[in-house]
Amino acid sequence: MNERVELHPMDNNFTKNVQNIVLNRSCYENCGTDSLALLYRFLVFLLVFFMQSNIQAQTRVEIPESSSWSMTLIDELEVMSDEQHQWSAESLFANSDDLFAPNSADAKPVLHNYWAKFKLANTNESEQWLSFESYYWDYVTLYFRDSTGHVTVIPFGILSNPNNHKFLILPQTEYVVLVNFESGGQFRREDNINLVIKSTIAALESKTFTNYLDGISFGIMFGFALYNLFLFISLRDRTYFWYSLYILFLAISFATLFAAEPSKLTQFFTPNYPSFPFYLKKVSEPIIIISYINFVRNFLLTKNRHPIWDKGLKIFMVLIILQFLANVTGIYHFTGITRVMIWNTATLCCVILAFIYYFHGYAKARFLIVGQFFILIGVVVTATHYAGFDLLNFLPKSEFFNYFRSPSSYFAFGAVESIVFSFAMADKYNMMQKESVRMKIEKEKEKSEVFRLRELDNFKSRFYSNITHEFRTPLTVILGMTDALESELQTKMNPPIKNAVKMIHRNGSNLLSLVNEMLDLSKLESGRMEMSLVQINVIPFIKYLGESFHSFAQEDDIHFTVYSEIDELVMDIDSQKLATIISNLLSNAIKFTPPLGKIILHIQNDSDMNLVIKVTDTGIGIAEEELQHVFDRFYQADTAHTRKGEGSGIGLSLTKELVQLLGGQISVISTPNEGSVFKVELPITQNAPKTTIESLKLSHQSVTEGVDSEINQKAGSKDEDLPLVLIIEDNKDVAYYLKQCLKDQYKTMHAINGIEGLEMAFEHIPDIIISDVMMPGKDGYEVCSMLKEDQRTDHIPIVLLTAKVTTKDRVIGLTHGADAYLTKPFVKEELFARLEQLLFLRKKLINKFQLGQVSKIMAKQPINAETKFITKVIQLIHEDLDNSTFGVSELSTKLGLSESQVYRKLKAISGKSTAVFIRTIRLESAREQLQTTDKTVSEVAYAVGFNDPSWFSRAFKEEYGFAPSSIFK
Repeated sequence: MNERVELHPMDNNFTKNVQNIVLNRSCYENCGTDSLALLYRFLVFLLVFFMQSNIQAQTRVEIPESSSWSMTLIDELEVMSDEQHQWSAESLFANSDDLFAPNSADAKPVLHNYWAKFKLANTNESEQWLSFESYYWDYVTLYFRDSTGHVTVIPFGILSNPNNHKFLILPQTEYVVLVNFESGGQFRREDNINLVIKSTIAALESKTFTNYLDGISFGIMFGFALYNLFLFISLRDRTYFWYSLYILFLAISFATLFAAEPSKLTQFFTPNYPSFPFYLKKVSEPIIIISYINFVRNFLLTKNRHPIWDKGLKIFMVLIILQFLANVTGIYHFTGITRVMIWNTATLCCVILAFIYYFHGYAKARFLIVGQFFILIGVVVTATHYAGFDLLNFLPKSEFFNYFRSPSSYFAFGAVESIVFSFAMADKYNMMQKESVRMKIEKEKEKSEVFRLRELDNFKSRFYSNITHEFRTPLTVILGMTDALESELQTKMNPPIKNAVKMIHRNGSNLLSLVNEMLDLSKLESGRMEMSLVQINVIPFIKYLGESFHSFAQEDDIHFTVYSEIDELVMDIDSQKLATIISNLLSNAIKFTPPLGKIILHIQNDSDMNLVIKVTDTGIGIAEEELQHVFDRFYQADTAHTRKGEGSGIGLSLTKELVQLLGGQISVISTPNEGSVFKVELPITQNAPKTTIESLKLSHQSVTEGVDSEINQKAGSKDEDLPLVLIIEDNKDVAYYLKQCLKDQYKTMHAINGIEGLEMAFEHIPDIIISDVMMPGKDGYEVCSMLKEDQRTDHIPIVLLTAKVTTKDRVIGLTHGADAYLTKPFVKEELFARLEQLLFLRKKLINKFQLGQVSKIMAKQPINAETKFITKVIQLIHEDLDNSTFGVSELSTKLGLSESQVYRKLKAISGKSTAVFIRTIRLESAREQLQTTDKTVSEVAYAVGFNDPSWFSRAFKEEYGFAPSSIFK
């Protein structure tokens, strides 16, 4: 039977354990002879003897003669655990032989209180001062017992007084030394149990030069930290804040470096509180790495440029904080390796980001690359120093180079990094200063522009005032002459002339109304607008104004209601201005309300003694971003869904100005696709002279007169052969004028908006389309694009007609597929020239089809929508060439179009009906077969889909002028 016993250097009696194992082993083997038993006992004796000799040799440390030396005691120590703190130095000196076991570099402590023992001997003839260090333990206490039994106590360690770690060892003396290692384990894990002994004289000699270099490094970092902190306070740029925080705590961590003798911060600032630098250093470490990551994030703007990398860096910061909190609270103790891996991985990500930005053209990233290179050198040199390697062994052993072999190397290179980063921050500062200067220049330009615009505004006001007066004279003549013409035509029945006169009169009135609005705006700006207040019963007056819009609303199938909560309200009003306010609001509501919509004119008074007028509609509404501009002068939302007709953009602006002139206020609430509510509040006063409604002279006129005849009229028999023109125009007067221009030469159809225009184009397949650009539903650009993308209509020439006259507008129209672009007002002769030119190109192609073979003609034509369609039709006919039942219906099905659509399109492109075109393709194929093969006429007839050879011969002769049999002759 074998028993397994584990050996550990921390066992209380290592020697006895070995003996017991060997003896037990001998018993278990149950040897049969006494000689074999004696042999086992002899081997045990030799093993114990050599182990004790080895332990005694290991535990004795002799001081060298040299004055410059340092040694780390690991194997020389015998150790024991004392987690319950039950032993004292006196008891251990008395009972130490059976308690200690050999130490081992591979043994990792798991407890927080250990004792160690070794012998220290000075065989030299001179005394020496010794210094003791321990990098891993909070408290270390040394007990020196000389040959007389006297015990000297020296406390030191990370958290104890740093000035009490020196001991004078006399010549030719030997001491038994006890060492008590103790640690709380919150901020660091104990990696091993060791003790460093140095010659104090050599340490003090090298200390002077090291202090100079340490002071320089600390001063550089601390100075840059304060400077960049001031820049942050001045510029409010977070990059400077995180950089100053990083350098500041790097300098503080440097000042608390425990490898120095003693800690700089402890020596100069807190000699009575040696634990303070330790905790300050531990708090500084996560702040350093977090502020460094944030500095890189802000300097490279990773949040906007590389959000995924930015999230990764944020995750690293969270892990660092959690690791720090876990160690502080004792929830879990992370080892130094885990901490270094997380920190170094985060730093490596920052380095990679800097390279990525640099190679993508961000030149400022070079500062990060160079700075991180220096700090990387410091990290590597410091890490290898702690590991016992000297990467700088190729350099001389002078004081200067020895400084970089010490733990101070990391901070020295950190000072170099701070210098490099400061160049980066200086460059950033220069850029910000340039940007600040540019912004100042921009502000000065804005101020001068504001002054210029103010002067321009004053000029426009004077100009409007003058030009509107000039407009009124010819308008007066035009309107007067139309009145005279109307009176003369009352006895004559001539609808076209009568309609033309009505259109002139109506549009002249609209122009006069617009001129009056411009004149009113000019007066409001110059402060010359006067009020003519009278006191009347305002309710019937408003109802009268509203009733004048009933027929206007009914014309567009809109339900219009005037609703008043009160029957009588006597107050002061300016009748002309109130009429303008209500007219503009109702006209605007009707303009943007679709058919079958509703408009309500609501009248009430509130508790604040105000007359409240609300105009509510179920129209298209106003987008939130447009709502704040609806009362701006000349502002119009430039989209098809918010425009109907050609407006001036001054109606609502004038309305607001007039409401404010009357001492009231106007507001609007709107929801897209649901409607709008305009609310006018006017104060109720009763100071003006009283009058009646009948005595008021209103300039408001109804705008509801229309033409006497419909634009879309059924064509007569004589018009059947005329080209069909589809007019897509939301202004009925313009559409009527176009129809009058085109009559006798074209058949016309009219669509009142883009949506209806598309439906009519797909259904009727017109020969040409004239479309306005600014329309409700879909604008002319959208209509043009959709027609050109649909195979039913992609062959139709489109002429865009609009008031937009800039080169950019023309280019936009042509890029959407328009074949021509005319601006309002257009010249009638130019319109006809454009239409005839577009149809002439189509007629040329038709004539070619009449004179030659379709297939050969198509091979010579440029590739476009028309040729693609004809080619596809020819291909489909050839697929069923021998099928006599293949006709118009089958071809339409394969094309995915109706028979009428195929007919209209083929007729427009080739001049042939669908049936004739199919027959033409059959006959062309027959002619080719007769010329190139040995088939008979009957065989060819059947091959091209004719069931009757006689009918084939007659059709062939009709198509080509000679019989098919003559080809053989």
